[in-house]
Amino acid sequence: MTQTERDQWIVDGYASAFAPELRLAQAALLAWAAEAPDTDGWPMPADVIRFAKCYGVIPAALGGLVGLLPHKVGRRTVWADMVRTPSVGHTVGIETFPREALRGYGLFRAASALIEREAATLH
Repeated sequence: MTQTERDQWIVDGYASAFAPELRLAQAALLAWAAEAPDTDGWPMPADVIRFAKCYGVIPAALGGLVGLLPHKVGRRTVWADMVRTPSVGHTVGIETFPREALRGYGLFRAASALIEREAATLH
């Protein structure tokens, strides 16, 4: 199986791998962030927490779907922004992130790779 086929297989499993509430929260969060004033069009950790609470989903799972991965530093939760600064994940170490965040992040990475490949072929 090629990497493209693997990414497509992961993306095709989105509906069966993630609960409807989590998919709705992701869609609402991304739509809101795209139109929100004073943002760069992408969600921030506070947005993830707010939308997760509203939709009754785990913040780490929602964060992973939009490239934000939480981890604990002492008693604080710190978010690694894998969209704006992708190298932070390697610095922190992937094993520090919760499994539910990594599940969503895997889908995020697969979908991003497919979009990047498609964009490269359009030019």
